[in-house]
Amino acid sequence: MEQDNSIFNPTLGEIGCRFRSNIENHIKDYKLQKGDDVEWLLEPLDAISHSTNIVLDVFQIGTKCESFYKLYFHNKDASQAYVAYDHPIERPHGYIKGNTIYFPNIDEIEEWPKPNPYNKTMLIKGTPEENLMSDVPTIWEDLIVSFTETGVWQAVLLNETIALFPKGWHGNYLEKTYVFSKADMQQIIDSCKNKYYDFTDAEFERLEAYYRSLGRPESVFKMRGFGFRKSDYERLATFIDREDILPSVEISGDKAVASYYFWNDWSGFCQASVTVERRGQSVSIGQSNEEVLIAYDCGIRY
Repeated sequence: MEQDNSIFNPTLGEIGCRFRSNIENHIKDYKLQKGDDVEWLLEPLDAISHSTNIVLDVFQIGTKCESFYKLYFHNKDASQAYVAYDHPIERPHGYIKGNTIYFPNIDEIEEWPKPNPYNKTMLIKGTPEENLMSDVPTIWEDLIVSFTETGVWQAVLLNETIALFPKGWHGNYLEKTYVFSKADMQQIIDSCKNKYYDFTDAEFERLEAYYRSLGRPESVFKMRGFGFRKSDYERLATFIDREDILPSVEISGDKAVASYYFWNDWSGFCQASVTVERRGQSVSIGQSNEEVLIAYDCGIRY
């Protein structure tokens, strides 16, 4: 009987599918606020490990208009809850700037007291502001990552957890539909069948002129999705036949570049490139460089 090598040597796309499915299966009935750890995130990531005396966990970051989750490590026996300030501190009220009510962030307020430092003996509860958590170490300081194509790709996936976990309000702009397989690409194509406007160029020009006559910026025109034409949809459909549609990793010395495609309802169809550098037994991950290949905006505003 011929052995199915895909089970033992999964492609990068298959690793992505397993990672995504693992999150979806756990999130379905999982309450992240309970304080349970998220060690299960590492189950499909066999090229990543850490010491046994620490635990991978998440905390929810909140601002005045969004919330999302961030990964961190704490000691296995951690029990003390992190408290940013020992005494209640009153934030200055908002003020009007132009036609907007403006609420300053903590880092914009002069003489705002520094929060208590965080250390791994503490558990982070509630929804602290991102500004208060700036001294929480990144997870990469404690992770051991194999600097191979598989290890680099698994590190990028772990770094993308924020887009796969639940989000609040403006945090939903981070939502992505990843292309880990041909089936993912087909799903994106099928979902766009009714999103394009089959107008002629002349009709588009008249629509643009109409919105400009109302004193509306061009962004309003695009925000209504009118910028996504039938020709854009047809071009999107051609990606199903491309060999390079699946994730890839190129390694040169101590640097690697991981590339993948995704769909976002406020950007469209994009290709992302992420630089990953070896750092001892671990890695550092740079900012994702995202190129919009086919623009789309669903028009929803949170």
